[in-house]
Amino acid sequence: MRFVKTQDEVRDIQAIYARPQFLGVRSLTVPFETTPEAVQALLPPPLEPTAEAVGSAWVSEIGNSNSVGPFRGAALYVRARYGDLVGDYCVTMPISTDAAVTFGRELYGEPKRVAKIVFERQGEHIWGSAERYEIRYMSLRGRMEGSGPAGRHQTSTFHFKYLPGPDGIGFDHPPVLVHVTTEVNVQSAQRGRGELVLRDSPHDPVADIPVTQVIAAVYTEGVSYTSGKVLCEVDPEQFLPYAFSKMDSFDIVAEGTIMHAQAGRKTREGRGRWRGQAGDLD
Repeated sequence: MRFVKTQDEVRDIQAIYARPQFLGVRSLTVPFETTPEAVQALLPPPLEPTAEAVGSAWVSEIGNSNSVGPFRGAALYVRARYGDLVGDYCVTMPISTDAAVTFGRELYGEPKRVAKIVFERQGEHIWGSAERYEIRYMSLRGRMEGSGPAGRHQTSTFHFKYLPGPDGIGFDHPPVLVHVTTEVNVQSAQRGRGELVLRDSPHDPVADIPVTQVIAAVYTEGVSYTSGKVLCEVDPEQFLPYAFSKMDSFDIVAEGTIMHAQAGRKTREGRGRWRGQAGDLD
């Protein structure tokens, strides 16, 4: 009965949960400046803003993994801290396959949703995007101008892991704050000019986050390994207003108004505009 695992199979699965591996990773990351008010509004307690109001967006192509096979993904973060621990709070994480969505949501509480992800490179130019409901709501571009630092480093991200109560009220257990450490082995890297656009979408309202200045664009190739741990339980009442950010807008889905919105949309560009560094990309 394959629905029930043997003890050996359980040990193998738990070993993958403990240290997922992602191989042949190609990523374009665009760090940006935003406003302190936006960061403050986005962060659920007990996360707090750092001195600098900054964020980052990335789009990646993962050649293979030990858990969910190959996939493409993207994400949007803002910088945050928990006590003395500084990392990136994940606002949204569109992913190309349902296997990768399920794995990350159930293990770490990552706010993943299935999306159409584009990742392309032609010479010095690299670009990517995330699209849902025929709205390309997040787009990144970069023009590489020189080499960047390779080697090993670690990154920290924060996620909230929770489930709604089966009666529709509150949670079935207190939400927890999860800290994910990613060990990255960058085999090659390049830096250059970057541009970022966040377009309006009723289900993915990233356009609410102001991009005041794009800092750079970084392209990397390498492998990464992740591990996670629970930092603390979170006050359910304080967290409740933030608990629906990874869900689609129920009112739009229920009323079918998304069809009207699409009918009135002339292109996939949506509302939004490119924010880049001084000097346009060719």
